[in-house]
Amino acid sequence: MSMADRISVMHQGNIVQAASPIEVYRNPAARFVASFIGNPPMNFLTASHAGQGKWQVAGQTFAGPSTDKAGLLFAIRPEDMQPAEQGLRATAKIVEPLGAHLLVTCQIDDALFRVVLDSDTVVKAGETLTLAPQPDRVHWFDPETTLAVA
Repeated sequence: MSMADRISVMHQGNIVQAASPIEVYRNPAARFVASFIGNPPMNFLTASHAGQGKWQVAGQTFAGPSTDKAGLLFAIRPEDMQPAEQGLRATAKIVEPLGAHLLVTCQIDDALFRVVLDSDTVVKAGETLTLAPQPDRVHWFDPETTLAVA
């Protein structure tokens, strides 16, 4: 991504997205792009419709797209989550100190979920974390078409 000012991401012989590297990273056009670009890849959780522009994700309600779909995928990059008083409840499974940050693999409901935290954060395997997304960093995908939903 650092060798070009524009990239194309292909899947099954088709261009899924062509844009600047930062645009592809920050605003993936499809679930494939979101899961392919970035290390660790984006996290995905199922979301059910909870009213106009509201979505239920792992017991928490989030503002999201206004659509008549019954379900969407809530998606967020691991570095875009932070410890908070309210948010998603996650059980830490693996804690990997990586110098400047911690990579914590958690479980939320039945899904594995990775979060990148500051290295000063104290967390041990088995502990429960409450995590909230940074503002404007949540993405939504249609589980049928796999395309981003605005």
